[in-house]
Amino acid sequence: MMRLQRIGIGTLILLLIAGLAYKGYEEYMMTQKKEEAVPIVQDESVLGGLEVGQQAPDFTLNTLDEEKMTLSEFQGQPVVINFWASWCPPCREEFPELVSFEEATGIPVLGVNVTKNERRGKEDVEAFLNEYPVDFPILLDEEATVEQQYRVVALPTTYVLDAKGIIVAKKTGPVDEAWLQQQLDDISE
Repeated sequence: MMRLQRIGIGTLILLLIAGLAYKGYEEYMMTQKKEEAVPIVQDESVLGGLEVGQQAPDFTLNTLDEEKMTLSEFQGQPVVINFWASWCPPCREEFPELVSFEEATGIPVLGVNVTKNERRGKEDVEAFLNEYPVDFPILLDEEATVEQQYRVVALPTTYVLDAKGIIVAKKTGPVDEAWLQQQLDDISE
């Protein structure tokens, strides 16, 4: 009787070991399979926005005063395009730098507000500008068309264009006057 019990227990242990070995082998084989990656997008150049060296797409937006302004109006001179929102802390941080840069250089800065993302729309923009007054044009991207055209994925995003409208620098995150000046120095070299 004792011998039968030992054989039964031995058989169970052997089956358990065999089962674990099979399962381990199966998992090992699964890790060895090379699965073909499926791309999320067909054109990977669209990820993360437009890139340096590309022509900046032209656009027309309304200013706070309901006047239309077009990027191509600035053809022939460098220009800075800054995408921002009033609720964005890094945007608030960089605004004085943008103002200081434009005052020091005379290079146009276009502040493109992604108005569609503002809780109260134009009202939020006006409240922000009461707190952070600027002399440069504030353009309202009320339908997010320019934001999509430039493939902005985070705020703030800043593009520096040369006189021909070619993107010569791009930065996601806050910029400062020194960074902007360096981009212009690189253009003139």
